[in-house]
Amino acid sequence: MGFEASPQINLKKTKLSNKMKIHHLLLSAFIALALLSTSCGKDPEIITETLTLTDTVFVTNVDTVFLTITDTLTLTELVEDTAATFFLVRHAETTGTGSDPGLSTAGQERADELTRILGGVALDAVYSTDFNRTMQTASPVAADHGLNVQQYGGSDLDPLADEILENYPAGKILVVGHSNTTPSFINVLTGTNDYAQLPESQYDHLFIVTVFEKGRAEVLHLKYGVPTP
Repeated sequence: MGFEASPQINLKKTKLSNKMKIHHLLLSAFIALALLSTSCGKDPEIITETLTLTDTVFVTNVDTVFLTITDTLTLTELVEDTAATFFLVRHAETTGTGSDPGLSTAGQERADELTRILGGVALDAVYSTDFNRTMQTASPVAADHGLNVQQYGGSDLDPLADEILENYPAGKILVVGHSNTTPSFINVLTGTNDYAQLPESQYDHLFIVTVFEKGRAEVLHLKYGVPTP
């Protein structure tokens, strides 16, 4: 299977803005690494993989199963000037102890990685549910941008979408949630039911949702930090 340059990423169930630019900046070593990670058993729903280096997010573009090319993007290239851009993540890994566990060492490292990745994005707001694990994931990012974390209820996602789109119609917003609320919120923003609950073992998903109006949106699904099963 050969490699072909493409002017934009084509992702299963995903449409990307024509404004998005893809820069082929990876060396052959990274392409070789990506090839080594490819297998015929890859879940076709896993539309991207991520290699993290310096201040960029490295995206492996795949078709239904097989790796086709490796590109690099900076997150600032994914921001539309005339639409709201949501960065949606599940909280990072937890200690698993108590009724409201905080982040484990691995979780703290992932929160730091999220802070680094979003460092070049001029965020307008950071939202989190009122749990230790989500607040500890969101707080480092908010602090890095000089923002306060705004709390929301995980059962009130429709009003949350309305509130954010009214207050930040062309803003850049991080929303930290849970394995169930994060995909549910994407469904609210996109007006679909395409996104199912995330596996409990997975913490590395990053969804970038460009919302032109509620129910009309584009989704880019990335992974960041240390891969999880």
